[in-house]
Amino acid sequence: MSFKTSALRAGGFTTAALLALTACGGNGEDTETEEADGGAETAEGAEGNGETPDVTVEGDSVTVAIAGEEPYSWLEDGEPTGAALALAEEILGERMGYEVEAELTSWDTLIPGLNAGQWDVVSAGMSITPERCEQAAFSEPEIMYTTAFLVEEGNPHGLEDFEDVAEVQESEGLDVVTLTAGVEAGYTEALGIETEGVETAEDGVDFVTGGRADVFALTAISLNAMAGDIEGYEVTDPFSHEVSAGSTVFRFSDEDLLNEYNEHLAELKESGEMLEIISEFGFTEDEVPPAELTAAELCEGNVEELNEQYLD
Repeated sequence: MSFKTSALRAGGFTTAALLALTACGGNGEDTETEEADGGAETAEGAEGNGETPDVTVEGDSVTVAIAGEEPYSWLEDGEPTGAALALAEEILGERMGYEVEAELTSWDTLIPGLNAGQWDVVSAGMSITPERCEQAAFSEPEIMYTTAFLVEEGNPHGLEDFEDVAEVQESEGLDVVTLTAGVEAGYTEALGIETEGVETAEDGVDFVTGGRADVFALTAISLNAMAGDIEGYEVTDPFSHEVSAGSTVFRFSDEDLLNEYNEHLAELKESGEMLEIISEFGFTEDEVPPAELTAAELCEGNVEELNEQYLD
C-alpha cells in the first residue's frame, strides 16, 4: 500500500466545482445547492433519490479522501494518518487487497467530490445523519461521538451543553463557530443558535484563540487532540447531545465494495481488533459503537428512540 497526498486549493477543485460536477453527473441540468442540516452540501436535483454519476471503483487502487481533523484523518509532517484512515488501510488495503491512496480536501467537498468521482471513499470520521444518507452510503458505525467546546480558560460563560449556549447567546450574546457541514451545525440550528461556519477544524480553533469567537463546538476527542494544551484556553467536558456515530462513506454505485467492507469491519469488531487499531489515536472502548447499533437506524434518524435506547 502507498499513500498519496494532495492539498486542495492550488490547482484543486473548489466546493462549487465539485458540486457542479455532481449535478452534471445526475441529470445534466443546472441545479442550485442547499446546505442540509448537519450534512454536507448536496445538489438539490439529486437529493433524496440516490442518483450519482455512473462511477464505480475499478482497478486495484482506491483513493481515500481525508479532511484534516485529528484524530480521524489528517496530515502529520506531510504524511496522512488517523484512526479512520487506519481502518481504511486495514480493511481496504490489508484485507481487500487494494492500494490505498489518500487525498486531503476540505470538509465541505467530501461527499460532492465522492459522487463526482474525484475520490472513491471518504475516511474522515463523518457522522451518519439522515441528510447525508440521502447523498451517499455509509458503512456500519465505527466510532461513537461526544461533543465539547473550546472556550477561554475557566469557561467564563459556564457552558456545559448546547442548551447553555442558546441561553447565554440570547441573554448576553455569544459568538459561536462550527464546521459548516458538521453535525454541530445541525444541532445549533435546531436550537436557534446563531453560528459562523468554518471549513476546517483548524479554522475553528483559530477563531477562538484569535478572539473572533467565544466558542468552537466539535467532537470532544478532536478538540482535545487539537487544542487541549493551548495556553489560556480549555476544552470542556464531553457531553452527548444525541446518539452520534460515524463511519466510512461510499458511493451508492459501489454497493459491492461497501458490503465487503462491512463484512471485514464486523470481523474486526468481533475480534476486538478494531479497538486496537483506533486506540493508537486516543480512542477508547467508550468510543466503540454498541454492537446492535446500525447505520440504517442512524440514517432513519429517530432521535428520541435512539437516545432512549443508547444514551445513559
